[in-house]
Amino acid sequence: MADRRHLPVASAGAASDRPSVALCVGKDCRKRCEFAKVRKMLALNCDLVELKCVGLCNGPVVVTDLDANVPDVYSKLRSKSDRRLLRARVSGDSRARKKLADKRVARKSVLNVISRRLQRVA
Repeated sequence: MADRRHLPVASAGAASDRPSVALCVGKDCRKRCEFAKVRKMLALNCDLVELKCVGLCNGPVVVTDLDANVPDVYSKLRSKSDRRLLRARVSGDSRARKKLADKRVARKSVLNVISRRLQRVA
């Protein structure tokens, strides 16, 4: 399980000048070793919102653009280059968004579940 002692976690409605990003903390996502690395990187650069299992089980699963009507959902962010691109994506780099396109989830059922979960957290 990931070390949770020194990592800040925000609620979706918290006002901050840092970008808000949601992370799936379901059992299957948490047990991957990449989960701790992605969580640590996001906690340093963003306000982190933890979501219950979103049903993808291809972790780690990260949700960006929480305020948008349809948030961006990325899965299988396992490599160091994926984490680097995610950091750039959260910072607003449009080139990183294009490079992460193959990791983006487009299934409407998953996007609806995530939107409902984000509304509950807010």
